[in-house]
Amino acid sequence: MLLKGIPDIRLLRSADPAVVAQLADLAPYRPVSVLPPVRRDLSIAVAADDRAEDLGDRVRTALGDDADVVERVEIRQETPCAQLPPQALARLGATEDQKNLLVRITLRPLDATMSDREANVLRERAYAALHQGSGSQAPESERGEAP
Repeated sequence: MLLKGIPDIRLLRSADPAVVAQLADLAPYRPVSVLPPVRRDLSIAVAADDRAEDLGDRVRTALGDDADVVERVEIRQETPCAQLPPQALARLGATEDQKNLLVRITLRPLDATMSDREANVLRERAYAALHQGSGSQAPESERGEAP
């Protein structure tokens, strides 16, 4: 506990995956929020060789000081753009040498519940950093969805 800087002995028995993953090595403990997560899904076109690590790095760089609320960047589905119908290629502005990813970004601040409006702003910033097609999804506020 001292070496990792774990503040509460109960964390050693936690079933929370975010805590359990940190107990596998001697890296310093990072606090885990008990607040509810906010998830946003993105459909993007990226280079065929982009990996989850690349996406996570780009999201964190784009969010700057707000990056500490990013709990996870996860690829949920991957489809080569050559396999997409023409309408999807046009919507994404993708080329056949790219791939289409469905990416889920999980946001969870340590000290406050995040509003939908705050999450949507971060979603748009992440989308701008990740999407490499010439098309774009309209921001949620322009699609008539509640912010």
